[in-house]
Amino acid sequence: MKQEFLNFINSLMEANPELTDSLMTDNIRDYLKILKDEKDSKPDLTENGKTILSYLQNNQNVKLWKSKDLAEQLGISSRGVSGTMRKLTNDGFCEKIGQNPCVYCLSEKGKNYIIEGENE
Repeated sequence: MKQEFLNFINSLMEANPELTDSLMTDNIRDYLKILKDEKDSKPDLTENGKTILSYLQNNQNVKLWKSKDLAEQLGISSRGVSGTMRKLTNDGFCEKIGQNPCVYCLSEKGKNYIIEGENE
């Protein structure tokens, strides 16, 4: 969710550079810097995140996934997959489609992301 917020703010700033320059205070700049730095200091993916994202990237013939199906395929608990999918969605690697049941698909970021340690 934080990354979605930062993406939104960045798109507003890019679309209105004159307005941004006139309204952006030092306090706002400092706060945005802190938000961005927090994001940059965290690892992009947990081990479960890497496992799931790699699996989704390698199985793009299936467009939509339920957490339960991923858990069965990967041998990870349903609860572990659900939490990881929430994080992958918040970080922009996946998109959530529907509520009942929750179904996920890879975003463009998720399709193109190079997982550290793979193919090196």
